[in-house]
Amino acid sequence: MKKSLGLVLSSLLVLTGCGAQSQIYAASKSEGVFFTVPKKWHVISTQALNKFEAKNAQGLAVERQTLVKWQVAYSIEAKVKPSQIFEIDAPEKPVALARVRNLSADEKNAVSLNILRDAIVPLSQWVSTPTADTPLFEIYDDYEVVEKGARGVRTIFTFTHKGVAQTIDQTAMISPDNSKVYLFIIRCTNKCYKKNEKLMTEISNSFTVRGAR
Repeated sequence: MKKSLGLVLSSLLVLTGCGAQSQIYAASKSEGVFFTVPKKWHVISTQALNKFEAKNAQGLAVERQTLVKWQVAYSIEAKVKPSQIFEIDAPEKPVALARVRNLSADEKNAVSLNILRDAIVPLSQWVSTPTADTPLFEIYDDYEVVEKGARGVRTIFTFTHKGVAQTIDQTAMISPDNSKVYLFIIRCTNKCYKKNEKLMTEISNSFTVRGAR
């Protein structure tokens, strides 16, 4: 999944509850974005994500990577590499990625809910114009979302790649002026998702966009 989904992490705080650290609070104050994950999850640093993307980006992905304003990833697994965050292969354990990127002039004019749905894979094309190469897939849920600083669509779906089915819970939104895209993805194999669905849903639900200051 080498779609350009780099970053200065404005803040990385820990929420407390009942006197004990309970959650990691990942946020960019400048971009007005935050979400929470359990305190035992492991961060894949901004620097590591940026370095990997800069080294591997090709074509349009090079330009898009330079437009990234903020991104950070987390996983239950301690040894997850940046490559595993961006590749299309299904992770055995949940991984989450939050990303804010400026849109190019062409993207601003063309952005739509379907383009947001297609942030990772060409889901809308699979639905509208399936071909012999279209993988097995199923959409569990798809609905518009409205935040204080953005609006877009949340889609939960599964698809099969190299014989392994994975579930993706994806939220993709744009700013009111169409200048930025806000993306949050949490995913793993179908078996993993069924085991961790409640937690993964809670993490995805926590993704909040208030907008840049």
